[in-house]
This record gives sequence, structure tokens and C-alpha cells, in this order.
Amino acid sequence: MIKKVLYTAAALVFFCASAEAQVRKAEYLGYIRQAAELGWKDYPQAIETWKKSIQPSELWGYDAPGQPVYLADLLAFLFSETGDRSYAEKATRILADYGDLRQFYPEELKRKRAEYRSGIPAISNFFILPPYARAYMRLSAGGRIEPQDRDKIERDLAFSLDHIFYFPEWGAHNRAMLRAESLYYGAAALPSHPHAARWKQMAARLAEDSLRQWEIEDAAGYHAVWLYSLFSYADISRQPDVLRSVQVRFYLDYFLQLLTPHGNVADFGDSHWNGGWDRFVPVFEKAAALFGNPQYKYAAEQLVRRNVERLVRQSSDPAKHVPVAYIGTGIGSEWTDAFRWADDSIPASPPSTGSTEALEDLVGKKIVFRSGWDPASSMLLLNYRDEGDGGRLGRDYLRQTLSVEEEKMHHGHADENSIVVWMSGGSVLLHDGGYRPDLPSGPYGAYRADYFHNRVVARLNRRDKQQNLFEFLRNSGAYRRVTTQKIDFLRLQDADTSRTRLIDSDLGYQWDRTLVYLKEKDLFLVIDGIQALRSDYFTFTNLWHTRQVLRSRTEKETAWFDTRYDRIGGDILPDKKALLVYFPENGPGKQIGTFPLSRHFQEETAIHQTVSRFYRAGDTEAFVTILYPHDRNEDASGRLQDFALTAVDRPGKAIALSMRDGSEQVQICVKLDPDMDLAAENVRPLYRQALGTVKYGDLETDAAFLLARIGEKQIRYGASGMTRITYRGKTLLEALPNTFGLQLDGAPPRTGLSRWRCWEETVSLP
Repeated sequence: MIKKVLYTAAALVFFCASAEAQVRKAEYLGYIRQAAELGWKDYPQAIETWKKSIQPSELWGYDAPGQPVYLADLLAFLFSETGDRSYAEKATRILADYGDLRQFYPEELKRKRAEYRSGIPAISNFFILPPYARAYMRLSAGGRIEPQDRDKIERDLAFSLDHIFYFPEWGAHNRAMLRAESLYYGAAALPSHPHAARWKQMAARLAEDSLRQWEIEDAAGYHAVWLYSLFSYADISRQPDVLRSVQVRFYLDYFLQLLTPHGNVADFGDSHWNGGWDRFVPVFEKAAALFGNPQYKYAAEQLVRRNVERLVRQSSDPAKHVPVAYIGTGIGSEWTDAFRWADDSIPASPPSTGSTEALEDLVGKKIVFRSGWDPASSMLLLNYRDEGDGGRLGRDYLRQTLSVEEEKMHHGHADENSIVVWMSGGSVLLHDGGYRPDLPSGPYGAYRADYFHNRVVARLNRRDKQQNLFEFLRNSGAYRRVTTQKIDFLRLQDADTSRTRLIDSDLGYQWDRTLVYLKEKDLFLVIDGIQALRSDYFTFTNLWHTRQVLRSRTEKETAWFDTRYDRIGGDILPDKKALLVYFPENGPGKQIGTFPLSRHFQEETAIHQTVSRFYRAGDTEAFVTILYPHDRNEDASGRLQDFALTAVDRPGKAIALSMRDGSEQVQICVKLDPDMDLAAENVRPLYRQALGTVKYGDLETDAAFLLARIGEKQIRYGASGMTRITYRGKTLLEALPNTFGLQLDGAPPRTGLSRWRCWEETVSLP
């Protein structure tokens, strides 16, 4: 009776959801009910449409539609919640009839696949095997199934499980975890089957790589698949302690930090904008209940709220003025777990973190710059993750089995040191390239290659100034292995800053990207310092991508582009802000321009600054970019006069940029070569103040990074990696000599300076 009351109330809660901040179980039930009702209405047409357009999948071969399986799962769930036999009858009919769709698969296509030697499985796609088995389990537990239907369903399910059993992809990644989940669900659904024991053993073997190890993928869309499948496996296999492992907690906090103001998880690697959010919902509901964590509850709430709003915009009937948020049977199937796992007593509360590492520099290798957690906040994601050293066996297996040479193993892109997404004021200012257009990738490695990302791209050889840049950059797209490191990440009073490094030993260069987020102004300075590791001709290109260039000016001294994203795919984006991309430094030999390309299945424009010449080993190159967001209707080009490069006495070794802010001057100083202060002799301390000191206008310091806000009566600074800072001869900070014993050559103790990690201070000026 309680379930029936809850079910009846669900419709009221569902349509009044916007009046209540927190997503509750009754609301999930409302979405599930609506998805089942509309899914049942669409079911006959979905079958007929599939019959008329049967296409073999390159991955699965025979690929029956997923809609009926997800619908059966929804109906079986509603039967278990309400006891209404009509749901059970519909679900039984769908499951029993599903295998009959094989008769429409052409015989000539069947003969092309070796795995069909004993027949075609009813379900070859492992994404839909768990909901098929789960629906059958719910029906079996709730009452009678006619013997002929039971035999047919069990026969089709068992044959499909054996099909997956003989292609056991393994490793800590989504495809293996899906197989493990499928096989365990099958063994639970058919416990008396002669093959149940080996299905369960294979499930345990495949899951073992993922349960307490780091995942080997770097793609938000597949992270969602993997994590939800892992949670589902832990549920059906009754291993709740799996979810308390260090790795699972890591990934929960990791994806919490990657939540965007748009209400989706930032899409990096093989992912789509707004892709995979639905699978994170049950995951965060389960995590919130398991750990009593309000922040996980907030993540689930935001994922539901923002994306349901988007679905309402896309599917509402303007003629009837009725808001509709049809989540579909697939999402509805996943949200049966969100309903089961949710705990309404857990309040939803946003995190209080600002800019942060997400979560460290070994596995995640991402840095988030953030002003807050509301929809208008600024949020930028830098991804500097390389392929890494972990999961070697699983990576090699995939490399040697699948056509994945264009990937950063696995499902990753050549996006190291790339800005994946930047949102501010509700608008998208920068965005990633999206997933591949076809298998295994696209023309010239499209979408995964380095030139599809907001990063610096390097090529050997000299490019002629008349040569088409896009043609010069394009290649096969095959992934080239590099390594990356975090050099520094700091949160200062006036700015948050990071420095990350990419090392390409094969090509022969290293590239440091320094991001400086001026929080009060909500703008970024990007300083890219490159060092040639061997003598050769190189072409370096600083790339930024956008949907529309509103206006531009490309004179040598004042090169800028005013840009905006109006949409990503079918998602129409808020139009409040635009982004000014400004190159304040455009030295000899550098060219600035644009070229068109297709990104994320839409036409976009690449903005570039390019230099091409011969570099001797140790030579440096630099790009400076100012990313300035502003109101959409504002001509912000006049504000660029507030920025200027500052003269330095060590050109090629350091760079500085100043910005006028009212009566104050803000100066940012960055060493391009952070090791310039290291001495040749092998003594400690190894660094020398004299070797590392650079004069930046009125400032002089050996700091690796320095930001100073200079007023008439005071100077406020924040710096890292320094022994001394002076301004117009006035000492702001100075390390005092210390004694350093235990010299490597057995020499007596030596007097030297200890380099400071970081310091902030306000100093009065005479």
C-alpha cells in the first residue's frame, strides 16, 4: 500500500520538481513512470524503424535496438514497486519477443562473423545485457511467468552470456567492467544453469582489474560507463566494501571537482558535450547514501536539474505550452538504481572549494580553476594527463587487439596541457573537440589529434609562410606518446596559477604552460614556454578554437579575435558573454591567422599564432595569450591598452606582462627556464641567486613566479621559488644565509641561501 501511495504521488512531485531544490526518490519515480509510459507508446515504432534500417555494427555485428530492453527493465521495476501485473505482462512480452528480431538479420551478414558459428546471440551488445537480466530477475521474483516465455527468455539470455564469455576483453576500463557486470547479472538471473559458475568466475576475473586499481582511460564519457558499471557490479555481487576503496573515493571526489556550472561533467577525451551525465546520477546518489556526503548529493542534484532543464527546452510542445522532460528508456533504466540507492535524508550542499587540483599529479593530472559553484561561476579545466605508466598489461592488450593507435590509451586524446572547457556567466568560452565522427577515428585522426585542442602543437621541419597551416599540421593522427608533469600550483590572494610541463623526447622539445587566473577580473593569462631539446627545424603553433569570430584585428602589434560559442551540437548555449583572445607578443617570424575545421560535429574556427625556424638545443620560444571574457554586446578591444609586455634583462629566459587596474599596476613575471639558477658544480645548495635573478622593469627577483600589485603607497606581492625580491632598490624579501653541511665531495660545510617555496606580503612604499 505504501508503494502504491508513493507511486501515485510521484506524478505531482514530478511536475512540481522545480519548486523544490533537492531531487528526491519520488521525483525519480515520476521520471521512471513517464519514461515507461512514453517508451511503451513508442515501442512498436522503434521495432519497425529498426527492421527497415538494419545495419551491422562494426563493434557488435548483429545489433538489436536497446530501447525494448531498457523499457522492459523499467516495466519490471514498476511491477516490483507497485505489484501491478500489467507492467509484468508487458515486460515479459518484450523479453520473450526480443530474440525473434534475429530472423530479420540478413544471412549474408551472419556468415561474415566467425563468432556466429553456432548462431546469433539475442543480445550481442553488452551495454543492454545487465538490464535484460535484471528485468527477468524482477519478473521472476514477483510472480508467474508462463513456462514457454520463461524457457525462451532463459535460452536467449544464456546463449548471449556464452557469446560474451568467449570474448573476454580485460583490463581496468569500461569494456571489461561492462562484461563483468553482464556475466554476474546473468549468473544471478540463471543460478541453476550449467554455465553459471563459469560466468561468475569470468565476471570476477574481469572485475578484479577495476575493483581496486586505477582505471586506464582518460575520457569522461567512458569514466561514467566504467564507474556506473562498477557500482552495479558491487551491488549485484554483494560486495559493498568495494565502494569504500581508496580508488573509488578518489574517482568520486575527482568527478565532483569536474562538475561544470552547466551541470554536466566536463567532457575530455572520447566524450560528447552533455554525454554520460545520466550514469553519474545513480553513482552519486549511492555515494551520498553510503558516506553521508552532502556534496555527492549536490552533484546528483545538479546533474539532474541542469540536464532536465535542457531536455525540457528540447522536447517541450510549444503548441500545448506543456513542459516535457522525456528522459528516455535508457536513462530511466539507470535511474531505477538512482531511486533504489537514494537517501532523501541526506541534504544537498555544494563544495566550498575554489581552484584546485583534481585530484593530484599522478593519476588525475587535471587542474580546475573556479570562482564558485553556481551556474554563473567561472570554471576552467586544464588537462595535462599523459598515458602514464600504470595498467601496462591492460594497455598493451588493447593496443595489440584493437585499432586504437590514434588514442592515448584508452579512449584518450592528444590533449596534454590543453584547456578542455571554460565557462563564465553561464556562457561557454572554450570547449573541447568532442568524440570521433567514425571508426576508428576520422580523416587524419580527426578529433583525437593534438590540433583539435586548445594547446601548443609542435611539428618538425620548417613551414613556408605561404604554406597552408592546417595541411602542414595534419598527419595520420596516430598518438605520439609524451610525458607530463606538474611543476607548480598555487592559490594566491590575487591569482591562482599553475605550471605544467609536456616532454616529447622523440620529437625533441619540452613545453611549459603557465596559467594565471586573475580572480577579480575573471581573466586568464597563458604563458607557453618551449625549449628545444635538440637542434632541428621546428614549427610551433599556439591554437585556440571557437564557433564564431565576431570581430578581429590582426595588425602585428595588436592581434586579437573576439569569439563566442553559440551552440555545441544541438545544445543552444547562453549568449551573455564573449571571449577576447589577444596576442600581446608577436615577435619576428610569428604569424597569426585562422583556418576552418570541424570539431564536435560542427563547423568551427581555429585561431593560431605560429613560428617556424631552426632551433639549437637549449633555445627557447614563447607564446603569450590573454583570454578576456566580456559582455556579449561590449566592444572590449579598447581594454587591451591596459596590457603591455614588460622589458626584461634576460630575454628568452623570462617574460613579464603588466596590466593597469585603476590606479594600480599588476605585474606578472614568469621564468621560461626555471632551472637557469642552477650552478654547474655539484655542491649544495645548487642554485645561485646571481644566476637566476631577472630584472623585470622596476622589479628584480630570482622567483620562478611573481605577481605584484603596485600602488602609490604600497606593493602587494605573491611569489614562489625565490631567495630575493626588490622593487626600485627596496628589498621586499630576502633569504638569509644558512650553513649547509654534508657536501658530496667531503668539503667543509658551505654557506648558502634556502629558496622559499611561496610567500605573500604587503609592503609600504616610501
